[in-house]
Amino acid sequence: MPPSTRSPHDKTTTRSASAPPRTYSTAYVAQRLGISIPTVQRWVDAGRLKAWKTPGGHRRIDAASADRLFETQAAPVEADIEPVPNGAESLSVVIVEDNAEESGILRELVGAALPQAQVKVFDSGIQALVAIGQHAPDVFVTDIVMPHMNGAEMLRQLSTQCVVRPRLIVAVSSFGEKRLAELGELPPQVHFVGKPVDREPFIALLRGMQ
Repeated sequence: MPPSTRSPHDKTTTRSASAPPRTYSTAYVAQRLGISIPTVQRWVDAGRLKAWKTPGGHRRIDAASADRLFETQAAPVEADIEPVPNGAESLSVVIVEDNAEESGILRELVGAALPQAQVKVFDSGIQALVAIGQHAPDVFVTDIVMPHMNGAEMLRQLSTQCVVRPRLIVAVSSFGEKRLAELGELPPQVHFVGKPVDREPFIALLRGMQ
C-alpha cells in the first residue's frame, strides 16, 4: 500500500473545517446590549437572534447573529441637539419612527414643547430598546406600525423588562381601535395619540413633564 500523501497542512484544514461555530452566552449578549436576559431569550424565540441549546440545556447565541445586532446599537439616527443654557435642566427624549416625514413632524413638535430637550431618533424598535436599556429617557415617543418589531410589542417589553422606564410614554398611530386591538393591548401607562397628531394637545402633554 503506498504511503499516505496527506500533508500536515491537510490535517490542519480538516480540524478547522470541523471546528464548532463561535457562540456567546445569553448573559454576555444581554450585558453587551444593556438589556435583560429574558429579553434576549424572547429575541431568540422571535428569530431576531440565532441560537441553540447545548446537551446540558444551556442556550448559546450564534456569534455572527449577535455581532450584527451589536453593530446596530451604535448607529442611531440622532436629531440635532439644542444647546442647553448653563444651570438649566435638560430632559432627554427618544423618538421611534421609521417614516422620515413623520419623524420630522414629531421632532418639530418635541422641539416646540421641550426646546431644551436632548432628542434621539431611531427608525428601529430594536435599536430603541437597546438604547433605553442603557439609559432610559425622560420621554419616549413611538410609532405603533414599524418593520421587524411593532411598537405595541416594543412597549410591552419596555413595560415588563426595563427596570428604569421613561417618565412619559406616548404611542402614535393612524390605526383605529380594531386594528390596534389586533396588535395587542398597550400597557396602561402609555398615552395614545392618533395620527395626524393634533399639535396643541400633543405639545401640552409633553409640557406636563416640566
